Formats: sequence, structure tokens, C-alpha cells
Amino acid sequence: MAISRVSGHSKGRAPAATREALEALAAKYRDLRALRARRDQGGAPATRDELRALAGRFPGCLRELDTLGPEELARRATAAAAAAAGGAREPWMDWIAAYHALMTEALDARARGETVVAPEGRLNVLVLRALADRFGVDAATIAETLFPVRRPSPYRL
Repeated sequence: MAISRVSGHSKGRAPAATREALEALAAKYRDLRALRARRDQGGAPATRDELRALAGRFPGCLRELDTLGPEELARRATAAAAAAAGGAREPWMDWIAAYHALMTEALDARARGETVVAPEGRLNVLVLRALADRFGVDAATIAETLFPVRRPSPYRL
């Protein structure tokens, strides 16, 4: 199964995130910021149920929690809320909304027992490549924007 075939969008013709999707993104980033602040201030770590609920609605968001600092989480929450209210949009907003939608499709397909062929077995790579096709932007650029590396990998690749 190819994600682009399931989602019905053609190459280079990606839909913009809706107002509702932008509002949901703003709420997601507020939630992630609160979890990060709680942890950073020595509070109780996020519970498994809290993390599962967020990841269930926004697959990939736990990676954002790991890679985005508190300032960027707050910035994204504010920017998404402003865009939902008619303000300026940034490219990452459409990319992350589509990322969550495509990852949900892929995970749902796997849950139904469908075969999802992903490069190196990584759904993330499949989704990022599909986003690159849809938005006409290099997959590495999208990945670096959505999930910036905070420190060099300890592994030699």
C-alpha cells in the first residue's frame, strides 16, 4: 500500500490545513509545552495514558516533545492559533497537519492487517517522502523543520 494512493492527493497538490486542524495543532503544542514544563520543573513525568492519548490523536508528536524545546513548542502553539484566526501561515503548519494525517492512515492500514511497505521498515521515512512529493519540498527539509536534531547522533551511520 502506498500512502499517496490511499490519501487520494496527487503529487504537488497538497491541501492546506483547515482552521480546525490549525486549532487542533495549537492545542497540541500547548499540551506538549505543559508536559515539557512539568518535567523540566521537576514535576511528575507524563503518564503513559497522557502520552498515548496525545500520540493517538497526533502520531509523531512524542518525537516533537523530545526534539523541540519549550520556546519552540510555545512559539508553534501561538503561531498555529494565530493562523487559525486568519493570521499568517508558516509552511510547517501544513506539513505537520499532513504528517499526522498520513501517519494515521499508515498506522490504521497496519492495524487492519494491510501491508504497508516502508523504506527500511520506517513509516516515518515513508510519510516524509510522501510529504515531499505533495509539497514539492525535499523530505530532509521537512524532517529538519518538523523534528530538528537537538544534538548529534551518537551513532555512526
